[in-house]
Amino acid sequence: MSGDSVLQTFNAERISIQQTGMQVLGSWALANIIIGGINSTQTHGESSAFWQMNAGWNIVNASIAGFGYFAQSMPTTLSGTIAEQHSIETLLAVNAGLDLAYIVGGFYLREKAKTSDQETRLRGFGNAIILQGAFLLLFDAALYAANAHHGKQLQSIIQSISFTSNGIGMNISF
Repeated sequence: MSGDSVLQTFNAERISIQQTGMQVLGSWALANIIIGGINSTQTHGESSAFWQMNAGWNIVNASIAGFGYFAQSMPTTLSGTIAEQHSIETLLAVNAGLDLAYIVGGFYLREKAKTSDQETRLRGFGNAIILQGAFLLLFDAALYAANAHHGKQLQSIIQSISFTSNGIGMNISF
């Protein structure tokens, strides 16, 4: 197996992990849009607000899932592969921080509801944001773990590269 095919295999596996993740996110989003849309029209008050926010929030999630599924790149160099791997891990770590902020924001809305004339709406929105933030935190953590585990293969790829007076070589063990 050549060095190029090792990188190609590694990148194909990374893309597969990302696309599976985007399928999970897209399925979650679609279910929330459908269920939230239906339930928001069949309930009232806090419950209706909860379902409205779930449906609305997941329009964004569905867009991210669609873009993320199709916007994968296949670098052809080792440096491009390393950069792509680092980029996805960094993005997922930042997303996890945002997910925590969403959860805190949801609790803030629930607290603000106590002194608002829109109490039921704010409480429903807050509960939905807490739920969505918690799901996204678990999702991003799981996808980060899968990518980090896969990314460990890069160490062995890098260690197999050797420099000689005749050029650069790659040792591949079977």
